[in-house]
Amino acid sequence: MTEIAEWNDAITYEKFIESARENVELMKARLTDFPMNDIDEGALRNIQNTINILVIGTDRCNDTAGNLPVLVKMASYSANVEVRILDSDKHARFHQQFRVNGKRKTPVVLFLSSELNELCRWIERPNAVYQFVIEKSLSMNDKKGTLRKLYSDPEILRQSLGELMPLLIRSDLLLGRK
Repeated sequence: MTEIAEWNDAITYEKFIESARENVELMKARLTDFPMNDIDEGALRNIQNTINILVIGTDRCNDTAGNLPVLVKMASYSANVEVRILDSDKHARFHQQFRVNGKRKTPVVLFLSSELNELCRWIERPNAVYQFVIEKSLSMNDKKGTLRKLYSDPEILRQSLGELMPLLIRSDLLLGRK
């Protein structure tokens, strides 16, 4: 496995929010308002291994703004999980290796071991959002507004959690539980 050295260039959520120019209030609100249930909290508290979550994205991306708060909320329940953000524009060369159908997508979420080896990967948006966008055949301008609304829906955020949390748990299992 190859070490993801870019982790060292990534910043914390707090620094990301301080430097962000777009979607700041939306991300703050989503983090504050996103409900976690007791089962989710318990599963997250049971993470036994160190897992680093590297998010490659940008503050102007609605998918990043929608999913980053979910990841940060997840990490807040485990002392073994850390989230950092790597600017996708400043690190475009690195970001290129995660293209889907020839296009750069954001966010790219990499679940890394303590040695910074990739364990799992998730890209762009939850399946429910993909399906909605495809069904509506939205223009680029319509897509931005629609994504903003979709990510304000707690059920869509639960969809994100439903896809991201199993990857975090799988990463923990891959590393071996004590």
